[in-house]
Amino acid sequence: MAGRKFVEMLSELYKGYGKTNTFMKTAGVMKVLSADAGKVRVEFDVTEELTNSIGTLHGGCTATLVDVATNTALRTLGKKQGVSVDLHVSFLGAAKLGETVVMDIEVIKAGRSMAFSRADLYVKGTDRKIATGNHTKALVNNQI
Repeated sequence: MAGRKFVEMLSELYKGYGKTNTFMKTAGVMKVLSADAGKVRVEFDVTEELTNSIGTLHGGCTATLVDVATNTALRTLGKKQGVSVDLHVSFLGAAKLGETVVMDIEVIKAGRSMAFSRADLYVKGTDRKIATGNHTKALVNNQI
């Protein structure tokens, strides 16, 4: 499975998240632009539901989207189950209501029991980086 098949697989996954009544619904806003083994690019529009009281992308929402996107990037490597060990997000700027954010995700290393990934978020059409995240996951064989 490569390229187009990864895009289709992840697109269906995000679409499914958007239909849930759980916290994962937030991830339903992401649209897969490209995907390859260990590398994924998504985008989403900053809608009112994703903003804070001053009309910019909420930090907690940013952290959630980094968490979900880095986890789904692991699926391109055949890794499906895991639990977060560490999630670190640095907020470097703001994305305003109505702007589109592009997130580049890369799995840095995925072994048998641990995986490390990184995500960089930019305002679309600019070099303005608004956040960067690092995510460490413990990989498990059993369903959680």
